[in-house]
Amino acid sequence: MTTSTAPPVAALPGIDWVEIPGGDYIYQDGKSRTLPTFYMARHPITNVRYQAFIDAGGYADERWWQGIERTKPEESRWPQATRPCTSVNWYEAVAFSRWLSDQLGYTVRLPTEEEWERAARGRDGRAFPWGDDYNTGYANINETWDNAGECKREQTTIVGAYPQGASSEGVLDLAGNVWEWCLNKHEHPEEIEPDTSGDARVLRGGSWYGNPDAVRSAVRNWNDPGERVDNAGFRLVSSCPIR
Repeated sequence: MTTSTAPPVAALPGIDWVEIPGGDYIYQDGKSRTLPTFYMARHPITNVRYQAFIDAGGYADERWWQGIERTKPEESRWPQATRPCTSVNWYEAVAFSRWLSDQLGYTVRLPTEEEWERAARGRDGRAFPWGDDYNTGYANINETWDNAGECKREQTTIVGAYPQGASSEGVLDLAGNVWEWCLNKHEHPEEIEPDTSGDARVLRGGSWYGNPDAVRSAVRNWNDPGERVDNAGFRLVSSCPIR
Protein backbone atom coordinates (compact mmCIF):
# COMPACT_ATOMS: atom_id res chain seq x y z
CA MET A 1 0.00 0.00 0.00
CA THR A 2 1.11 3.54 -0.71
CA THR A 3 0.22 6.80 0.98
CA SER A 4 -1.58 9.52 -0.93
CA THR A 5 -2.21 13.22 -0.36
CA ALA A 6 -5.32 13.27 -2.56
CA PRO A 7 -8.39 13.12 -0.30
CA PRO A 8 -11.13 12.35 -2.86
CA VAL A 9 -12.20 8.73 -3.25
CA ALA A 10 -12.20 7.66 -6.89
CA ALA A 11 -14.60 4.80 -6.27
CA LEU A 12 -16.15 3.36 -3.15
CA PRO A 13 -15.00 -0.16 -2.30
CA GLY A 14 -18.25 -1.97 -3.05
CA ILE A 15 -19.16 -4.93 -0.85
CA ASP A 16 -20.94 -8.10 -2.00
CA TRP A 17 -23.29 -8.72 0.93
CA VAL A 18 -24.71 -12.11 1.86
CA GLU A 19 -27.80 -12.33 4.06
CA ILE A 20 -27.36 -14.59 7.10
CA PRO A 21 -30.90 -15.41 8.28
CA GLY A 22 -31.60 -15.02 11.98
CA GLY A 23 -32.71 -17.74 14.37
CA ASP A 24 -31.20 -20.52 16.45
CA TYR A 25 -27.82 -22.00 15.64
CA ILE A 26 -25.16 -24.22 17.21
CA TYR A 27 -22.23 -22.41 18.84
CA GLN A 28 -18.93 -23.93 19.99
CA ASP A 29 -19.47 -27.31 21.69
CA GLY A 30 -23.17 -27.70 21.04
CA LYS A 31 -24.57 -24.64 22.78
CA SER A 32 -27.74 -23.32 21.16
CA ARG A 33 -27.82 -19.56 20.64
CA THR A 34 -29.95 -17.08 18.72
CA LEU A 35 -29.00 -14.17 16.49
CA PRO A 36 -31.05 -11.73 14.42
CA THR A 37 -30.59 -11.53 10.67
CA PHE A 38 -27.38 -9.82 9.60
CA TYR A 39 -25.34 -9.37 6.43
CA MET A 40 -21.78 -10.55 5.95
CA ALA A 41 -19.33 -9.60 3.20
CA ARG A 42 -18.83 -12.52 0.84
CA HIS A 43 -15.07 -11.93 0.83
CA PRO A 44 -12.40 -10.49 3.12
CA ILE A 45 -11.46 -6.87 2.46
CA THR A 46 -8.99 -6.76 -0.41
CA ASN A 47 -5.92 -4.61 -0.96
CA VAL A 48 -7.67 -2.43 -3.54
CA ARG A 49 -10.56 -1.74 -1.17
CA TYR A 50 -8.27 -0.86 1.71
CA GLN A 51 -6.24 1.37 -0.58
CA ALA A 52 -9.38 3.48 -1.12
CA PHE A 53 -9.33 4.27 2.62
CA ILE A 54 -5.67 5.28 2.43
CA ASP A 55 -6.23 7.41 -0.69
CA ALA A 56 -9.13 9.17 1.02
CA GLY A 57 -6.79 10.37 3.76
CA GLY A 58 -8.13 7.85 6.24
CA TYR A 59 -5.01 7.78 8.38
CA ALA A 60 -5.05 11.56 8.80
CA ASP A 61 -8.73 11.92 9.71
CA GLU A 62 -9.17 11.82 13.47
CA ARG A 63 -12.86 10.86 13.17
CA TRP A 64 -12.00 7.27 12.35
CA TRP A 65 -9.47 6.87 15.17
CA GLN A 66 -11.40 8.12 18.19
CA GLY A 67 -10.75 5.91 21.20
CA ILE A 68 -8.25 3.67 19.38
CA GLU A 69 -4.56 3.78 18.52
CA ARG A 70 -3.61 5.40 15.23
CA THR A 71 -0.57 4.31 13.25
CA LYS A 72 0.78 4.51 9.70
CA PRO A 73 -0.17 2.14 6.87
CA GLU A 74 1.98 -0.86 6.10
CA GLU A 75 1.97 -2.59 2.74
CA SER A 76 0.59 -6.09 2.48
CA ARG A 77 3.23 -8.72 1.85
CA TRP A 78 1.25 -9.71 -1.24
CA PRO A 79 -0.17 -6.39 -2.51
CA GLN A 80 -2.08 -7.65 -5.56
CA ALA A 81 -5.42 -5.83 -5.81
CA THR A 82 -7.77 -8.76 -5.24
CA ARG A 83 -5.81 -10.58 -2.57
CA PRO A 84 -6.95 -10.05 1.03
CA CYS A 85 -5.48 -7.06 2.79
CA THR A 86 -2.96 -8.25 5.39
CA SER A 87 -0.59 -6.51 7.80
CA VAL A 88 -3.53 -4.53 9.20
CA ASN A 89 -4.07 -4.52 12.93
CA TRP A 90 -7.37 -4.51 14.79
CA TYR A 91 -7.38 -0.74 15.22
CA GLU A 92 -6.93 -0.21 11.49
CA ALA A 93 -9.79 -2.59 10.72
CA VAL A 94 -12.06 -0.62 13.06
CA ALA A 95 -11.00 2.70 11.51
CA PHE A 96 -11.67 1.37 8.01
CA SER A 97 -15.15 0.20 9.03
CA ARG A 98 -15.97 3.64 10.50
CA TRP A 99 -14.82 5.37 7.31
CA LEU A 100 -16.76 3.00 5.05
CA SER A 101 -19.90 3.40 7.16
CA ASP A 102 -19.69 7.14 6.58
CA GLN A 103 -19.24 6.65 2.84
CA LEU A 104 -22.07 4.13 2.45
CA GLY A 105 -24.60 5.83 4.72
CA TYR A 106 -25.21 2.77 6.90
CA THR A 107 -23.20 1.04 9.61
CA VAL A 108 -20.66 -1.63 8.79
CA ARG A 109 -18.28 -3.15 11.34
CA LEU A 110 -16.20 -6.14 12.27
CA PRO A 111 -18.29 -9.19 13.15
CA THR A 112 -18.68 -10.47 16.66
CA GLU A 113 -17.28 -13.95 16.90
CA GLU A 114 -20.81 -15.29 17.36
CA GLU A 115 -21.79 -13.76 14.02
CA TRP A 116 -18.62 -15.04 12.41
CA GLU A 117 -19.19 -18.58 13.68
CA ARG A 118 -22.86 -18.58 12.64
CA ALA A 119 -21.86 -17.60 9.11
CA ALA A 120 -19.09 -20.20 8.95
CA ARG A 121 -20.88 -23.16 10.56
CA GLY A 122 -24.44 -22.62 9.37
CA ARG A 123 -27.30 -23.46 11.70
CA ASP A 124 -26.16 -27.02 12.34
CA GLY A 125 -22.70 -26.35 13.74
CA ARG A 126 -20.66 -28.02 10.99
CA ALA A 127 -16.92 -28.35 11.49
CA PHE A 128 -16.00 -26.51 8.28
CA PRO A 129 -18.04 -24.10 6.17
CA TRP A 130 -18.82 -26.85 3.65
CA GLY A 131 -19.44 -29.75 6.05
CA ASP A 132 -18.07 -31.88 8.87
CA ASP A 133 -15.07 -33.37 7.05
CA TYR A 134 -12.04 -31.65 5.61
CA ASN A 135 -11.96 -31.91 1.81
CA THR A 136 -8.64 -31.42 0.07
CA GLY A 137 -8.53 -28.42 -2.22
CA TYR A 138 -11.42 -26.63 -0.50
CA ALA A 139 -9.31 -23.95 1.21
CA ASN A 140 -5.95 -22.22 1.01
CA ILE A 141 -4.11 -23.94 3.85
CA ASN A 142 -1.02 -26.08 4.36
CA GLU A 143 -2.48 -29.56 3.83
CA THR A 144 0.93 -31.25 4.02
CA TRP A 145 1.17 -30.76 7.78
CA ASP A 146 -1.35 -33.54 8.44
CA ASN A 147 -0.96 -35.38 5.12
CA ALA A 148 -4.46 -34.18 4.28
CA GLY A 149 -3.49 -33.30 0.72
CA GLU A 150 -0.89 -31.60 -1.45
CA CYS A 151 -1.98 -27.95 -1.19
CA LYS A 152 0.82 -25.77 0.20
CA ARG A 153 0.86 -22.35 -1.45
CA GLU A 154 2.59 -20.60 1.46
CA GLN A 155 0.93 -17.29 0.56
CA THR A 156 -2.47 -15.71 0.16
CA THR A 157 -4.62 -16.25 -2.92
CA ILE A 158 -7.13 -13.93 -4.55
CA VAL A 159 -10.41 -13.86 -2.65
CA GLY A 160 -13.03 -16.31 -3.89
CA ALA A 161 -10.48 -18.72 -5.37
CA TYR A 162 -12.09 -21.68 -3.58
CA PRO A 163 -15.83 -21.55 -4.43
CA GLN A 164 -16.18 -25.20 -3.41
CA GLY A 165 -15.43 -24.12 0.15
CA ALA A 166 -18.47 -21.82 0.43
CA SER A 167 -20.60 -21.76 3.55
CA SER A 168 -24.27 -22.78 3.51
CA GLU A 169 -25.26 -19.21 2.63
CA GLY A 170 -22.47 -18.75 0.09
CA VAL A 171 -19.85 -16.81 2.07
CA LEU A 172 -16.33 -17.56 0.80
CA ASP A 173 -12.86 -17.85 2.37
CA LEU A 174 -14.13 -18.52 5.89
CA ALA A 175 -11.54 -21.32 6.16
CA GLY A 176 -7.92 -20.57 5.36
CA ASN A 177 -6.33 -17.76 3.34
CA VAL A 178 -6.26 -15.25 6.25
CA TRP A 179 -7.30 -15.18 9.88
CA GLU A 180 -10.06 -12.59 10.37
CA TRP A 181 -10.35 -10.03 13.15
CA CYS A 182 -13.53 -10.01 15.24
CA LEU A 183 -14.78 -7.31 17.62
CA ASN A 184 -14.50 -9.39 20.77
CA LYS A 185 -11.81 -9.47 23.37
CA HIS A 186 -10.43 -12.98 23.67
CA GLU A 187 -10.56 -13.33 27.44
CA HIS A 188 -13.79 -11.37 27.82
CA PRO A 189 -15.82 -12.06 24.67
CA GLU A 190 -18.75 -10.05 25.98
CA GLU A 191 -16.60 -6.92 25.59
CA ILE A 192 -16.74 -5.65 22.02
CA GLU A 193 -16.30 -1.89 22.32
CA PRO A 194 -13.11 -0.34 20.89
CA ASP A 195 -10.57 0.85 23.47
CA THR A 196 -6.84 1.25 23.99
CA SER A 197 -6.47 -1.35 26.74
CA GLY A 198 -4.29 -3.54 24.53
CA ASP A 199 -6.37 -6.58 25.48
CA ALA A 200 -6.12 -9.36 22.90
CA ARG A 201 -8.84 -9.49 20.25
CA VAL A 202 -10.26 -12.61 18.61
CA LEU A 203 -9.18 -14.01 15.26
CA ARG A 204 -11.18 -16.66 13.40
CA GLY A 205 -10.92 -18.89 10.35
CA GLY A 206 -7.30 -19.98 10.01
CA SER A 207 -4.93 -19.03 7.22
CA TRP A 208 -2.68 -20.17 4.40
CA TYR A 209 -0.18 -21.20 7.07
CA GLY A 210 -2.47 -23.52 9.06
CA ASN A 211 -3.33 -27.21 8.93
CA PRO A 212 -6.89 -28.61 8.63
CA ASP A 213 -7.39 -28.68 12.39
CA ALA A 214 -6.43 -25.01 12.71
CA VAL A 215 -9.07 -23.87 10.19
CA ARG A 216 -12.04 -25.55 11.85
CA SER A 217 -14.79 -22.98 12.23
CA ALA A 218 -15.04 -23.28 16.02
CA VAL A 219 -11.34 -22.58 16.66
CA ARG A 220 -10.69 -19.38 18.61
CA ASN A 221 -7.39 -17.59 18.08
CA TRP A 222 -6.19 -14.18 19.24
CA ASN A 223 -3.59 -11.48 18.80
CA ASP A 224 -2.79 -8.15 20.37
CA PRO A 225 -4.86 -5.42 18.67
CA GLY A 226 -1.76 -3.52 17.61
CA GLU A 227 -0.06 -6.50 15.96
CA ARG A 228 0.24 -6.85 12.18
CA VAL A 229 0.96 -10.21 10.55
CA ASP A 230 0.99 -11.49 6.99
CA ASN A 231 -1.67 -14.14 7.58
CA ALA A 232 -4.44 -12.01 9.11
CA GLY A 233 -6.99 -9.65 7.60
CA PHE A 234 -10.66 -8.87 8.13
CA ARG A 235 -14.14 -8.78 6.66
CA LEU A 236 -17.24 -6.77 7.57
CA VAL A 237 -20.84 -7.29 8.59
CA SER A 238 -23.89 -5.02 8.76
CA SER A 239 -27.14 -5.24 10.68
CA CYS A 240 -28.90 -2.84 8.30
CA PRO A 241 -30.92 -3.77 5.22
CA ILE A 242 -28.43 -3.44 2.38
CA ARG A 243 -29.52 -0.93 -0.22
